[in-house]
Amino acid sequence: MTLEMRRFEQFDAAFPDYHAEMIDGEVCLSTSVASAHGQMVVSVAAQFMSERCVMTKVDTVYEGWRGRTILRPDISVADSSCRGTRLGKFPADEVTLVAEIVSDSNPENDTEKKVRKYALAGIPYYLIVNAIVGKCLLYSLPSGEHYRASLETDFGEPVPIGEPIGTTLDTSALYTY
Repeated sequence: MTLEMRRFEQFDAAFPDYHAEMIDGEVCLSTSVASAHGQMVVSVAAQFMSERCVMTKVDTVYEGWRGRTILRPDISVADSSCRGTRLGKFPADEVTLVAEIVSDSNPENDTEKKVRKYALAGIPYYLIVNAIVGKCLLYSLPSGEHYRASLETDFGEPVPIGEPIGTTLDTSALYTY
């Protein structure tokens, strides 16, 4: 375990009411989750629950981050065989989609930094729900630190998600804040 990870875990344990993540050794905090943010999480997560394992704010880990990054996506989607798991840290190679509801306090974490991290970990789909501008951005086909494909849609328009998920996300309940 790296020194940064030990410090992060100590900080995280000392302040359990904060939403903390670490990106390249830097601790990123969200002090509270607004109800609008929580409503967006529920609206998106509910659409995957009947067919998949859906987790919220579960530590996502990947060896290639070299112990300097730990992410807690708003939503992680995995195969239904993962239902009931009690892992505190979930391996990125078992996640098929992560979704982040953009925070108005530090949007660049979701729209820039995490794109590279999730692509590097090989997560097939990264969905950014940007309630600041009223758009969804779905990244797919990870290759190194980038995704080779992306699809941007306005709230209200469907977001098609390919296999192995194979569904269309309904965004009609999403709104800007």
